[in-house]
Amino acid sequence: MSNHSDIAVKFTDENYLTKAEVAKQLHMLTVDSFWDEIVSYRVEHRVVLPFSPVRGSPYYFTSTEAILAKIRLFETRLNQFARRASNLAINQPKDTKNALFFPILKQIAVLEKTNTNDLTIKIFLSGVGADVGENRSPVRLYLDCLNYYLDRSADCPDSSFLGSALTRLLGSDELLEFYRDHDFDARAARLAYVLNPDYPYAPYQQIDSLMEPFYEWLADDTKLPAFAHAILAMFYMEYIKPFSMRNDSMAILLAKDAYAWASEDKSNAIFFAPFELLLRQDYFDCDAYREAKRSGDVTYLIFESLSRFEALLDNANRALDASRIKPIQDDFHQLSPEEEKRAEETLHEPEQMTLHFEEPKPEPAPVAPEIKETTPEPAPIPETKIETPESAVVTPQPEPEMVAPAPKPVPMEQGEEKPTPVPAPMPKVEAIPEPTSPSKEGTVPVLSSIEPSALSSKDELSKSEIKDYVRYLLETNPALNKKQASFFASHCTAGRYYTIQQYKAFAKCVYETARTSMDKLAEEGYYKKMQFKNKFVYTPCGKENKR
Repeated sequence: MSNHSDIAVKFTDENYLTKAEVAKQLHMLTVDSFWDEIVSYRVEHRVVLPFSPVRGSPYYFTSTEAILAKIRLFETRLNQFARRASNLAINQPKDTKNALFFPILKQIAVLEKTNTNDLTIKIFLSGVGADVGENRSPVRLYLDCLNYYLDRSADCPDSSFLGSALTRLLGSDELLEFYRDHDFDARAARLAYVLNPDYPYAPYQQIDSLMEPFYEWLADDTKLPAFAHAILAMFYMEYIKPFSMRNDSMAILLAKDAYAWASEDKSNAIFFAPFELLLRQDYFDCDAYREAKRSGDVTYLIFESLSRFEALLDNANRALDASRIKPIQDDFHQLSPEEEKRAEETLHEPEQMTLHFEEPKPEPAPVAPEIKETTPEPAPIPETKIETPESAVVTPQPEPEMVAPAPKPVPMEQGEEKPTPVPAPMPKVEAIPEPTSPSKEGTVPVLSSIEPSALSSKDELSKSEIKDYVRYLLETNPALNKKQASFFASHCTAGRYYTIQQYKAFAKCVYETARTSMDKLAEEGYYKKMQFKNKFVYTPCGKENKR
């Protein structure tokens, strides 16, 4: 293949460029020889379409294998989007339609020159938009059309379809007028005498003769892909403007129906696709659109539409993704600012299976365990010569054998030089189990982990006990659910403290659900909720503390 043929393939199959764009790409002032090669290549693959502008030769399309493959590859993505939107609409109809139809209806409001604001569109989507004024009704009626055609299979894209669609867009029971019987201004009649005119719309006398071959091509053509049918349907309807009103909306509805009719499954799920967003003002002003009207080569328009629609499809898929996670996001948005801050701090803390807080108050009790560990024999009772107020209270029954000072050399072998203070705290360690309800002080730091509990006499329950306890909780308190009862049955050790994070890991739920469940258990009297530093902890309540 020659270099000229390579250039012809590159600027046709890869990027369908005009002569001026080819010169810009090659950085040359004149590209006549190259352009002749490009035109020759395009003519070999030209498909003449059976409809034409008001004046001039019929439209044509360059149908190379590479161009057809590119269009069909995009159609695969478009069909996947349509199926995905249709499936989501079954389970989440409101969220799916709100996400996809909101930008579509905003564009329809612009095309139909209404002053419909975002709030009104949301009212329409909620299903309560009744009579809102003549200037806003086109948007609501267009939404009704979308919902109507989504529930049907594809209709043949002909005058019957357009008549039905126009009736629905006008909100009337009977169509009194179909094609317009007048021109919008005097331009169409004036351009009939101008050489090579660029008609803004067809004269009303020629509408019938221009539209009939177009209908036949849409219904019977099988050479071009479905996307080409849709884009050309919009393009030709915008060019002819056959109706006295709603021409933009009718062009889009015909494009979607033409795509569905040309596809294999003939599914109207394509009505979810944002064809409406193509018809922005910059689309009508772009070089590809103007060149298609000037030369009759609609391939320019197909390539431009492919490029723009890929971005629109990405946005639509992101909108679907957002609609899927919206229910989960709503749960998190219910947190107050204080709870959000506390949840964020808790999530970044290392998770602990069980929290047991030792006494942090500046009392001699925390020193007692260390001294007890250094004493070789815990049996001996402290000397009677200790005169502190604490020893006077804690040692009311000293044993007769008080010769315990004799074994002092034993701790000295371990390097201890303090013989006198060693036995002083010992009586207080033995006296710790005697209080019956140290939890009555109600503060987290001073609660003892060895407090007897009416709910559990052991640190842990066996599996069978937990199962029986869960059944008992559910039978005696129908306000609990099974996960709440199961968590409490396996986390009811007296004197221990449990966190929201532990419930979240146990129940495999989100933080907000875990917080609500722990608060529920506290409200029912199973836990006592207390704040420790910057988070809440929950400790099991005894029968005397339960509500």
